[in-house]
Amino acid sequence: MLKIAIVFLLLIVGVSMLGSTVVKFLRGPKPPPSLNATNAKCGNCGRPVKGTAPCVCGKG
Repeated sequence: MLKIAIVFLLLIVGVSMLGSTVVKFLRGPKPPPSLNATNAKCGNCGRPVKGTAPCVCGKG
């Protein structure tokens, strides 16, 4: 009886892992990160700055 329960639980775990893998492939690739994620703040005036561009205040 114990062996049947263990085999059943292992079967359930295997099916869930297989299902999660199949769903991952059906969704397709992840979207690229948005450009808003690269916003930084100027250390001098606190304005948002895109990427590594210089700030308009000229000091940051």
